[in-house]
Amino acid sequence: MQLITQEWAEAYTEAWNNDPIITKKLRKFSTVLKYAISDKADIEPAIIRIEKGVCTSFGTSENFHDKDIEFDMWADTASWNKVFNREISVKKAMISKGFHFKGPKLKAMANMGGFERSIELMIEMEGVEV
Repeated sequence: MQLITQEWAEAYTEAWNNDPIITKKLRKFSTVLKYAISDKADIEPAIIRIEKGVCTSFGTSENFHDKDIEFDMWADTASWNKVFNREISVKKAMISKGFHFKGPKLKAMANMGGFERSIELMIEMEGVEV
């Protein structure tokens, strides 16, 4: 399954909701996250709504208003591959030049453990290709 597609988003939200580490670390966290592969224009970004640590919905820009998106994360294929191939750690990826992150920095820092785990979960999912 291709990373950041709607098929992926459905599987990712299910994996997220079944991961006790994420749901515990982010139990007070509510937001809307947008994920994208910046050099694949044919793949529309996936948007996921989190309410108190649980994924409650997902979709594309057709399903969400831009003003609702609080966090936006994007990287090119090479940068995503470095993470998926474990050439760089999740923590290093999140601060590397290849990854881009837009959103409230203080809220992100306060929830960094959950964010790191959410990326790690992507890597652990079976059959995901960048």
